[in-house]
Amino acid sequence: MRRPQQGMTIVEILITLAIIGMIMALAGPSAGVWIQNLQLRNAADGVVAGLQQAKLEALKRNTLVMFQLTDPASTAWNICIYDPLTDTCKAATASLASRSPSEGSPNARLASEVNPTPDPTTALAPGVGIPGTMTFDSFGRQAPTASANFTRVDVRNPTLSTANERRLVILVNSAGQIRMCDPKLVKAVNPQGCV
Repeated sequence: MRRPQQGMTIVEILITLAIIGMIMALAGPSAGVWIQNLQLRNAADGVVAGLQQAKLEALKRNTLVMFQLTDPASTAWNICIYDPLTDTCKAATASLASRSPSEGSPNARLASEVNPTPDPTTALAPGVGIPGTMTFDSFGRQAPTASANFTRVDVRNPTLSTANERRLVILVNSAGQIRMCDPKLVKAVNPQGCV
């Protein structure tokens, strides 16, 4: 004779909840760090996309186009037509594209430097060199007429410890090539490495 199906007992439910709770207690902190580092990657991708868009606008419009990192407390940026007389955006033209401070990860911070240190594994402090600019000429190269083109951007998360942070570095050379790399990886072993 078949027994009718029965539901779970309260003891079985409590044991299941206790096991789930223990798993969440163990996985929770590392999942939080993983999410923060994923947000760093998204912020770095946003900066690279902005740089590439500025370079393409310079090629398309056959003029000087400036990419500006505008806010030391976020990953905000702006793209505009460059005015070599004032070394800033042309006042009469509107912004070509922008990213507001409210977009992206709330914990991601940028830092830039004009003359890159030989070793990108040395981190830049968040906010250093911001506001910073990169101007592309009509050939997609760094414009020599711009006064201070940055050549390196660090994407950081100051809320994470150095051991947990997966800092990313964006390098722009004089030919206008844009490359994002991970300073914790070795380039000889992994193409995503910096050195």
